[in-house]
Formats: sequence, C-alpha cells, structure tokens
Amino acid sequence: MKKKSVVFIETTGNRTNVFDNYMRLPLMGSLYLGTILHNQGYDVRIFNENILGREIDPFEIQADVFCITALTISANRAKLLASQFKKIYPDSKVIVGGIHASLLPEEFTDVADHVVLGEAEEIIVDIIENKFDDKIINGSRIADLEKLPVVNYGLLEDVETLYIMPIMTSRGCPFDCSFCTVTKIFGRKFRMQSAKRIVEEIENAIGFFNKNEFFFYDDNFTADKARIHELCDIIIAKKLDIIWGAQVRADLAKDSELVKKMTKAGLKGLYIGFESIDDEILKALHKSQTRSDIESAIKQFHEYGVHIHGMFIFGEDHDTVENISNTVDFAIKNEIDTVQFMILTPFPGTQCYEQLEKENRLFHKDWDYYNGMFAVFQTKKISPAKLTKETYRAYRKFYSLRRTLLDSLSMAFNVFINALVWNFKEANRYNIKNLFLRVGAKTLVVKYSDIYNSYLKYLRDIERRAVLKTGVRKFQDYSKSDSL
Repeated sequence: MKKKSVVFIETTGNRTNVFDNYMRLPLMGSLYLGTILHNQGYDVRIFNENILGREIDPFEIQADVFCITALTISANRAKLLASQFKKIYPDSKVIVGGIHASLLPEEFTDVADHVVLGEAEEIIVDIIENKFDDKIINGSRIADLEKLPVVNYGLLEDVETLYIMPIMTSRGCPFDCSFCTVTKIFGRKFRMQSAKRIVEEIENAIGFFNKNEFFFYDDNFTADKARIHELCDIIIAKKLDIIWGAQVRADLAKDSELVKKMTKAGLKGLYIGFESIDDEILKALHKSQTRSDIESAIKQFHEYGVHIHGMFIFGEDHDTVENISNTVDFAIKNEIDTVQFMILTPFPGTQCYEQLEKENRLFHKDWDYYNGMFAVFQTKKISPAKLTKETYRAYRKFYSLRRTLLDSLSMAFNVFINALVWNFKEANRYNIKNLFLRVGAKTLVVKYSDIYNSYLKYLRDIERRAVLKTGVRKFQDYSKSDSL
C-alpha cells in the first residue's frame, strides 16, 4: 500500500518584521518530523517561505497531509494558509503545530483537522495514520534526544541556497525569563544530546552540502559546560574545519578555559540576550545577571576575538527614554559588534503576557506586530509611540553609516600598525564582515521606516483619544509629531 504524501510548511511573518523576512534558516521541528516520516516510507517535502523568498500558492502543492508551523509572528499567515488548504483540498488532512498553536490552539481549531501542542516526534506517525480523534492533541516531551533521527536536510526545498547550516542539540532551559516561551514549550529541565551525537549531526550536514558554517539553535548552548568541553575536544581531535555561532548567556565568560577551547574548535560568534544594562530591569525580567556581568562578558569574549551579537529589550515598566539612549551609548562604547534593540513583546503563554492581559494593557492581538519591533501594550514611564520611535532611533544611531565609516578607517589603521610591528595575532581580530553586517542592517532599518511611521500614527491616535477622554496627558513625551 502506497504511503501518504506529507508536506510541511513554515510560513513567513508579515512584512512588519524587519529581520524575520531575511532570516533564511529553517526550524528544526519540521526537519525532525519530516525525517521520521521519510524514514517510515512517507513521501515528504518541507517548504520554508523565507528560504523560498515568496509566499506559497496553495494551488501549487498537493498532498494527503499538510502540516503547518505557526509561530506568533507568522500565526495570521499560518491560519490563512490552513483555511485555504481545507477549502481547496477537502479530502486532505490539515495539521497545525508550533509554539503559537501550542499556546493558543483555539485559534486554529476551525481551520485544521488537528492542532498539536508541544513536541510531536513521538506521535507524528500516529497522527498521520488517523489514530487520534481529538481536535487538539497533546504531544509529549522526549526524554532522550539521542533517539531523534539524524536530520535529512535533503527534504527541504531550496536547501542548497543556505550558507549556514542549523543544528539543535538541546531542549528546555533551567532559567525562567518572564518574556520567554521556551520553558512553556520545552520545560525547565535541560535535555540534551551527547557531544558524540552532535559531531555526528555536524558530519552529516557537511556530507549533505560540503559547507562548514553552522549555527546552534539551542536557547542556552553552554548550559552543560562539561558537554561543550567534550564537544570541542572531539572537534579539535577530528580536525573538523568548521566555523560556528551559538546562543549563550553572559555567564559563559566566567569560564575562560571553555571560551578559549570553543574558539579553538571554530567558534566565531555568540548571540547573547543581555536584555538591559539597568540592574533593576534585569531583576524584573528574571535574568539572573547584572550590568557588571555584561561588561565583563563583552571584554572577555572580545579578548578571544569572538563576534558579539547583543540583544536588548526596551519597554519594561521601569524603562525610560534616557535608559534607551544610555543603552545605545553602552553598546557603542563597549564595541558590541552587532545588536538587536527589541521592544518588549508579550508572547502568549509568558508571564509578561499574562500580567499585561490581567491588567488590561494590551492594545490589540494582531500577531503581525508581535515581533519585537512595535509597542503592543500600554507602557508606564514612556509612551508607546515614544518607545517605538526611540527604538527606531537607537537602530539608526548604532548602525549609522558615519560610525561604520569611521570604524572602517580605524580598523584599517590598526591593522596596518599591528602588521608593521609583526603583531599579526592582534591584527587578525579585526573582522571586516562586521562592517558589512552593519551596512546591511542600516539598509533594512531605513527601508522599513514607512511601516514604523504607519504604526506610530496608530499609537498617536490611541494617545490622543485617551487625552480627550480623560483630559489628562499621561506622558510628558506626548507630541503632535507622527513621523520618525
């Protein structure tokens, strides 16, 4: 009997998200699920709209089962596509999963045959074979990640266009930041693959594409430092010529021996959620770190020539305009290579979301704007419009072409001087790629100014109505200016 055809689709976010539409990396969930089904003989294809560079026309794909991933930023698109597949192919099954669907399954019950909550690797075959009658199906967290199959990247359409290969080696996080959905989906228990299994995944990916650049998706790659020590030892011993980046916490810098070993094993860049330089805000966000920790981490990582992508959040209840400005100055002074300045976003299921909803402070639930680029709730010390405007300005200041040009000249001079005195180790730490990244980020931010201006008008209207209703001007930064 012929096995069913199954299509997985990862939808893109709305164009309101400056960076999402330029992130050309697939999620690992679809790859694992697709590989499991493929190994069981099913005809599997995986589509990622960001990788394709376009939205999928539902008439161009036919399958017995459509599996759609819904993140918050892509929830509206996922719901639309699911409804289209149901109408066009009434005999096919439509399944929706992903973080947003797991947290708000009721949003998809009218457009899908099943909504799957959480991890689905252990039940995906039974779902495809119609062994569940319930509309909402609860997945179960895999205790042993070693049992997952080695990923078959060949199932992903246009995979050859990727220049960075993604790998995910763990699930769960022992921390519980108030704005994060990770613990809601994967729990606080840290589950991980062994160092040997990670190397197997690396060699598998190299075998597929003969590429050597990797990104580890793990929310906290170095949560178990002994594992990373072992991983680096194996990479070094095998002489695997790879370069890679990962997401870590600032406290990694306290283990200089591990950082040194990671760089020797190919580490080039770290993505770090600094979130704030204000200790009071860090405490409110449950970050378990201080400004001093952040400063020390930046210095330590730079000493080893590691690129730092620092991520900051604006809009917590203690935040002010002055703090936003100080954060930009801090990032420049400490020579953080690239940054993301994100507005606090209350993703469904988080402590932040529950608190703001309880206090009736959410403006709307149009998920297209829940992407870290726009204020979607009533703030306390800075108006929502001012918050959005100042975040945009923070990007403009950090990624200014003038600063990039001056840094380019400074870099060229320093490389020249270091080379003159045969200090090639120091000269080698300068990375021209960072300058190109800054120029690219600057271009994106400018390109999306019209979207910011449109949303600012919406926020200004909310503020004006509030003033007319109460006769009270809540924020001193309220003004008649609607533009950036």
